[in-house]
Formats: sequence, structure tokens, C-alpha cells
Amino acid sequence: MLYRPLKLIFFTVLGVLPAVLSAQTPPLSATLPENFLPGLRDILHSALQQSPQMIARDIDLAAQEASRYQSAAQEWPSLNGSASYFESKSAVATGVGASTATSNKGVIYSLGLSQPIYHWGALQAATDISHLQIKISECQYADAYRQLATMIRAQYLSLIMQKLQDRNARFSLDQAKASLAVVQERFKNNSAVAGEITNAQLAVDDASLAADRLAEEFAHAKRVLLLMAGLPELSDDSVPEEIPKPVYSAGTTGALMQDFGREGLDKTFQAQVYDYQIKQSDLNYRIAKYRLLPRLDLGLSVSEQNQTQIVGALVIQSPILSDSVALTANWSIFDGFATRGAKLGALASKRAAERNRQNYLDQTLEQARYLERQIGFAARAMALAEVRFSSSETSLHQAEDNLKLRVGSQASVDQATASFYQWQSIAFSARVDFFSRWSEYLSLLEIDPALGNLPAHFNNNAK
Repeated sequence: MLYRPLKLIFFTVLGVLPAVLSAQTPPLSATLPENFLPGLRDILHSALQQSPQMIARDIDLAAQEASRYQSAAQEWPSLNGSASYFESKSAVATGVGASTATSNKGVIYSLGLSQPIYHWGALQAATDISHLQIKISECQYADAYRQLATMIRAQYLSLIMQKLQDRNARFSLDQAKASLAVVQERFKNNSAVAGEITNAQLAVDDASLAADRLAEEFAHAKRVLLLMAGLPELSDDSVPEEIPKPVYSAGTTGALMQDFGREGLDKTFQAQVYDYQIKQSDLNYRIAKYRLLPRLDLGLSVSEQNQTQIVGALVIQSPILSDSVALTANWSIFDGFATRGAKLGALASKRAAERNRQNYLDQTLEQARYLERQIGFAARAMALAEVRFSSSETSLHQAEDNLKLRVGSQASVDQATASFYQWQSIAFSARVDFFSRWSEYLSLLEIDPALGNLPAHFNNNAK
């Protein structure tokens, strides 16, 4: 009989198919809302240069670069020059009613060069600290954009939902106005009482209030997005009225979680910040350790003095050229235990950074595990909402077809439309919840494709 081989083939294919589908995991960029909403992608890109938050971080980077120059300058030679002109006059009494006038004038030029020779590596350590501070600022810059991208996505999706709710509110207002018109017409025909008109008018007023509130909520959400992203303007027409359906593979979150726990957690921006802070504490301890040891400096100086002296009728010109070389040892023998305090402070800072780093790793790993589970819940909730949304869409099409066939009424279409709008809002809210969870998850794992907007310099140095 042939049914057994066919049955075997059927169940074999049925068993292999899920594995094949799960292996075809979509790229991460295709799982985020900006892949379906080009306007959001443009906002994420422009926010890197225009957002007030990123501008502040950029200023901080510039300040750290300036500090690096100041720290590095201590290792370089210092060259100073000066020039002065002097003139003096005096008179010396030589007898009764007689004196000898003397005048003296000239120009002095001098040039001095100083160079630190040996400071036990303290100057180099100070320069290294400034380099590490720049790396910290770069990590903080990248981390700020990581968080900003997540917030912009959430705000943009919220803006779409506000526009959708505003549309629903205006539809409800139109329905309330239509009901009021029907009651007024019935009242004219003596088939309705005044109380019905009052109730219908109150329904219109309630719907009008709700519509006005939602219109303001939409305007407020748009202003928040503009401020967040540093945008000058965003037209209402450019805001979509639909939340795209996410592309999702159930096995992706677990695989990403394994990679993160194995090698990604220690490479996050904040973990790198703590690592740099630990290195800074070691360098600060090194600087403090040698504070009470002698330090050698080299000094070179050259000066020239052109002097003209006039004593009575005698003129004397005397140019003087001098130079010197000095090797100086400076030794702070006792500083009132300030060195001991500096060393203890450096050790305490290191312990604090190590403790903060471990706390961060533990909390971040737990948050990643929590989001992994929440993504699964969000996907299940979204699937349920999609079924109900599809059912309401089918009911709406059926009501419209019945109206065309003259077997239905406009009231049935309006009722089906209201139900469709309600389930559409619920389904889109479920999509927003999934997108938010998924975006936060990728951001926490720092594999958010939006980080590709950062210059390569930040990615190479911060990661």
C-alpha cells in the first residue's frame, strides 16, 4: 500500500519544516520598526548630530580632549622668553654747588628652557589617565546614543498610536453627531422626547471632549519627539497611521542571550567604563606612591644685556651675555600624610569601581533574562490580538458587502467599523509592546543596528 510511505514522507517533512523555518532567522535590522518606517530611520540618523543629549556629549568629548592636551603638556619642554627695557638717572654731589649726573639705560633679552627629566613615571601616568578619560567619554557618548535610539523608537511608535486614537475619537464623534441628528429628526416627528435629545447632545459633548484631548495628546507627543531628536519640524501627514507587523523568530532571543552571557556582557559600554575607571585608579595610586620621592628637572637659560651708562661726559657701553645649565632635584620630604591619603583614596576608588562593575554585570544579565521572557509573552499576546483583529476585519468586509447587496444597513457597517477600529488599536498596541521589548533587548545586548550610525572611531575605541 502506498499510504504508508506517503504518510512517512508527510510526517518527516512536518518535523523538519519548523527547524528549517527557525534556521531562516531574519537579520536584526529587519526585526525593528525603522525597517518598515523610513521616517523613523531618518530620525534615528539625524538625532546623532541634532539631539540635545548628543550635542552635550559631544561637548564633553571636546572638553576631555582639551584636558588631554593639558596633561600631556607636563611631559614636554617648556620654553619661555622675556625682554625688558630700563632707564635710570642719578646725580652725585662732588662739592659745594657741584654734582655729577649719571644715566643708565639698556635692553635685556632672556630665553629659558625647562624639561622634566625623571618623575618616576608620574607625568606619563597623568597623561594615560587623560587618555582613559577620553575613552570613557567615548563609551558614554555611544551609550547615550544607544539609549536615545530606544527612546526615539518608543516615542515614534507612541506618536503613531496617538494619531490612531485621534482618528478613532473623531470617528466616535461623527457617530455621536449622526445619532444626535437622528434623535432631533425623530423629535421633530414627535417620536422622541426632549430627554433623548439631551442625552444625545451629552454624548456628542463627551466625544468632542475626548477628541480634543487626544488631539492635544498627539500634538504633545510630537513636540516631545521633536525635542528628543532635535528636529525642527515634523508634519502630521508624515506620521503613519499603521504599526507594521514585526518579523520574529522564536529561537533568536535564546541564541542572542547565550552569546551575550558568553562574551558580550564584558564588552558593553558601561562595563568598559568601569574597566577604564579601575585602570585610572591604578594610575592615580602610582602617582601618589612616588609623591615623596625626589624629582629631577633640567633647566637652560640664555640672557643678553645691552647697557649704556653715561657718567658726566663719559659714555660706557657694556653688552653682557650669560648662559646657564641647571639640573635640579626637588624633594618633598614630608607633606603631612597627604600622600598616604592619596594612596588610600586611589585604592578606595578602585574597589568602588570593581564593585560597581560586578553589580552592573549581575543586574544587566538579570535584565536581559527578564526581557528574553517578556519578548516571548509579548509575541504570544500579539498573536492573540492578530487573530481577533483579522476576525474584525473579516466582519467589516462582510458588512460592507451586505450593504452593497442591499441586505445590510449602514448602521451595521458603522458598528463593524467601530469594532474594527477597536481591535486594530489593540493589535497595534500589541505590536508596539513587542517592538518596545525587542528594541530594548537588542539595545541592552548592544547589538542594536542603530549603533551602526555611530562613526567607526567610536565603535572601534569604545567596544
